[in-house]
Amino acid sequence: MGFSVTITSSIILIVLFTLSTSFMVAIFQNLKEMSAIAEQYVNQEREKLDVALRLEIESLNATSCDFTVKNLGSRTIFFKDHAGFKWNTVIFSYGNSTFWTTYQIEDYTILEVKVSGTSYTFAPESHPYIEAGEEARILFKLPEGAPEIPLGGLASVVFVTYYGVTAKAEAVRTP
Repeated sequence: MGFSVTITSSIILIVLFTLSTSFMVAIFQNLKEMSAIAEQYVNQEREKLDVALRLEIESLNATSCDFTVKNLGSRTIFFKDHAGFKWNTVIFSYGNSTFWTTYQIEDYTILEVKVSGTSYTFAPESHPYIEAGEEARILFKLPEGAPEIPLGGLASVVFVTYYGVTAKAEAVRTP
């Protein structure tokens, strides 16, 4: 009886040691993965803090809108289309008391890129981004078949960056 108790106790100790080791390895692996996810989240949020934009609507007519987006942060905002991927999106809503409609606009034109507060401009083809202290004038037209922006109607432009940061402005269409 003494020898079988020793063997049984040894087997039980080996099983308990194996189970506890497996459990500890699983805990450490999960902690490592959670730490990597938390670090990635913090880095994404830090990027958002480095992005600051201001948007001003320059002109608004029945079928198009011209606006300026200024980069006040430290991150570069890219505009160039890469194989069908649009870096930024414009969300345009407009209407009056009888209707309201919203469109996601990805087909817009960069009219000019310049240093804010100056007349120094860059060619949008060779400078398809805005650095800190630069601004871009952007024009978009309503999609085919969209109702015209009514006189006296309110229009809202939201510029959404790939960082997840937005800039918004509103205007009223006047004659």
